[in-house]
Amino acid sequence: MTDEREMDDGLAAFDQLGREMAETNRLLRAVRSDQTTRNQQEHTLSAEMQTALKQATGASQKALQASQTEIRSSLLWTGLTAFLIVLVAFGGGYFFGHQSGWDAGHAEGYQKARNQEASASWANTPAGQRAYGLDRRGSLDLLAQCQGNGWTTERQKGGTVCFPNADAKGNVTGWYLP
Repeated sequence: MTDEREMDDGLAAFDQLGREMAETNRLLRAVRSDQTTRNQQEHTLSAEMQTALKQATGASQKALQASQTEIRSSLLWTGLTAFLIVLVAFGGGYFFGHQSGWDAGHAEGYQKARNQEASASWANTPAGQRAYGLDRRGSLDLLAQCQGNGWTTERQKGGTVCFPNADAKGNVTGWYLP
């Protein structure tokens, strides 16, 4: 009976061991199933995150391209506006300057033409021809500034008169300086 009992105890222990192993296997399967579920969830979550990341990256690239396009457009409009302002300022300045030049230029040009005409008329007279000859020889400045040897100047009748040396008869005559 002891053998039987030992056998029964051995079978009971073996049976107990089998139940514990079965329970352990069931727990291991449950853990593996949970682990597989978690892995699938993480994989799904990772794929979703990658998709969301791609979408966010794409959206930010589109926004960046849109802002770059807007900046280029703004710079283009700013440049064109500045160019137009410069062009209008230049055109206005030219127009108004040209108008005032015409207004002043007509009177000035007319006066110059009158002076040149008068000068040309005088230059064709015998006195003008003599003055031209004196100027070509370098004597005109000498006469106009009364700088001959021994020449003197005097104030007479509100002007300065140049008196050169006396002539052979002792006569002294002079001329008014300009």
